[in-house]
Amino acid sequence: MPKSKRIKLTDMRVAIAKECVLYEDCSKETITRITKAYLAQIKMDGREVIDWRYGNIPTQTQNATKVQFEIDKLKNEKTTNSRKFCKWMH
Repeated sequence: MPKSKRIKLTDMRVAIAKECVLYEDCSKETITRITKAYLAQIKMDGREVIDWRYGNIPTQTQNATKVQFEIDKLKNEKTTNSRKFCKWMH
């Protein structure tokens, strides 16, 4: 399959994390619901997730934990950027 048809699992998790931050809801249920919606859309688009080609599909708990990690990274990045802006202002 051409590389353009493949989507990295990490990229999908970052997108899900951004949506969770946007909705201000980081629960396992929300992460699972968004993940299922993303996977359905990816399937309709005729694409595949790279990490899942070999049958190593993560459980809902594993996926939620890894998405939560991405959410924490986004929040830390946001805090760091706001601190840099505050230093620049003074």
